[in-house]
This record gives sequence, structure tokens and C-alpha cells, in this order.
Amino acid sequence: MTVFFSYSRHEPYERYSAGYPITSAGIADAWISGPVLEDFSCPIDVIYTSPLARAKATAAVRGKSVDCPEIIVTNALQEDAASDEVLDFKENIISKAEDRQYRHIHFVTHQPVVATLGGAFSTSPGTIYVEKAEHWSAMMQKDTEILKILPVEERLYALQFENPKEYDELSKRYARLISLVQEYEGSLEELLNRLAQNEKSLNMPLPYHNRSR
Repeated sequence: MTVFFSYSRHEPYERYSAGYPITSAGIADAWISGPVLEDFSCPIDVIYTSPLARAKATAAVRGKSVDCPEIIVTNALQEDAASDEVLDFKENIISKAEDRQYRHIHFVTHQPVVATLGGAFSTSPGTIYVEKAEHWSAMMQKDTEILKILPVEERLYALQFENPKEYDELSKRYARLISLVQEYEGSLEELLNRLAQNEKSLNMPLPYHNRSR
């Protein structure tokens, strides 16, 4: 049974913003990245997140976009968490994954925690790393393949030259989501319900997928 452990830096935020904990573009990116992440892997079973607002908001948006209701807040993923604490927490969670019948565990955190987990120190907000293994014991032994999923804005830059049709589809969807977020004045939870209803009514296939999985 193939299993996945993924982790990401939270989406961008405005430190003194009176609006949502992450920017409109960050909400749109997190909404798109949930299905993208699952298309590169498999459905997310559980999301663990730092308690800071920008991380919890990223986890809430991404979880809602893929109907993952289990979101657990933990201080072990705080931005100032010690490296050994982070790695011990990861090992503990993975050691229980088989008993809990998990196939995909996702972390939402900060720098330098992302680098501690195996990502780069220069990771942009919203970037996701995905580790793939044949089973959880192989994951524990670091016998994995690693994939990097770029935030939408970085992906769009590459698509301009690689695939203009996909660039056009993704850029329109991204802009539409940002517009919907900017127009709404309710709570984040209400906003996410609205986005879910809107996506369902459009019934649009999500571009920027790896359909070969």
C-alpha cells in the first residue's frame, strides 16, 4: 500500500491585516492546492497544523477544499519549535499511521520547520512537499520519493511557456477565486462554504493536475 506524508509552509499573510488570517491570493492558492495535492498522492486522512492563525487558516481552507474534516492543532509545528521536537512528533505520528489506517498525513507549518522536515530553507509560502513510500515503515526509514508542488503564482509563471492552454484555465480560475474572496465579508468558515457551493455549481475540472498519479 503506497502511503504519503506531505508538509507545507502556510500561505501568505498580511501581518497587520484586519481581514482573514491569510491573503485573498493565499486563500485561493490553498483552495486550489488541496485537490492538486490529492491528485499527486491520495485523499488526505488528517491535517496537523501549527496554532498560529495563518497556519490554521491554511489548514482550514485546504481541508475544506478536499472534505478532510480532521484538523488537529499542535504546538509541535510552531515556527519556533525545536528541530528534535519536530522530528520526534513526525516519527510519533507516522508510527501510529498504520494502526489508524491512514494513507496520507499532511502538516501545515512554518519555516524553519519545513526545512527540518526535509524541505528547502528558501521555500515560498504555500509550497508543498510530498513524500511517497511503499509503506509506513519505509517512510520511517526515509526510503521515499519526494515531490515539490509550487504555489499557483509560481506554477503560472512556468505554464506561460510550457502550456498556454493550461495557463489560461488556471489563471482564470485563480483570479475568479481571489475575486470571490475579496467580495465576501463574512467569517472564514462562511466564506469556505460559499466557495464550495460556487465550485459545485460551476462543475469545472481542476486544471494543473497530474492525472497519471
